[in-house]
Amino acid sequence: MKVLVLSDIHGNLEAMEAVLEAASGMDWKELWFLGDLCGYGPDPEACYRRLIQEKHIFIPGNHDLYLCGRMKGEFFSTESHRALILSRSLISGELVNHMKQLPAFIERKGFLLLHGSPEEPSRSYILGEDDALRNFKAASKKWILFGHTHIQEHYSLRSRELSSSRAADGDLISLKGVKILINPGSVGQPRDNNPKAAWGVLDTGKKEFNFYRTAYDYTKTQAKMKDLGFSDFLIERISRGV
Repeated sequence: MKVLVLSDIHGNLEAMEAVLEAASGMDWKELWFLGDLCGYGPDPEACYRRLIQEKHIFIPGNHDLYLCGRMKGEFFSTESHRALILSRSLISGELVNHMKQLPAFIERKGFLLLHGSPEEPSRSYILGEDDALRNFKAASKKWILFGHTHIQEHYSLRSRELSSSRAADGDLISLKGVKILINPGSVGQPRDNNPKAAWGVLDTGKKEFNFYRTAYDYTKTQAKMKDLGFSDFLIERISRGV
């Protein structure tokens, strides 16, 4: 089975729609979303409406958890917190109630799906090989899909040898014979100096993962953000991929 794997949409409908269009001919059967539908972007409600049109799994990210009252604001930077306060006016009670019910992680077809890390599924980051090694030990499965860092990358552990790599558009990796941590990158706010939306496709039968990047018209997103009063910093960063 092929699975479309997305993370960190952050209310960026233009990026999400571009990804779904790019993936439309790939014969995927499920969409696994690894969290942070909300925050930073102007269209969290529209992104939610689009997500639920598909057969999907929705893991809540830290921004989602804050907006439904499951995480405290002290865990966010000043910039992030301001954006979250603005985001409150952009989501429905239905979405809030839905996010209140979502599990912090899910095990599906031999994979562990979460937003942050196996050590702390909703909040902590995997930022390097030391973090990866610790989280391999903490994980209940050998194959882990995560988000949160907004970086498209993977960490592999074969026997006692750990390796890591940033991903590029079109990269294909095999999951056979290894423990692996895979981050598909951010759809709505990449932070690897590339503004193109990041995503991936998992083949659960072949045990392979493809990484992809898709260009979209971020100026439309920026215009909406400006009208809603998002900060210049957040508006500018989606055009730079930082």
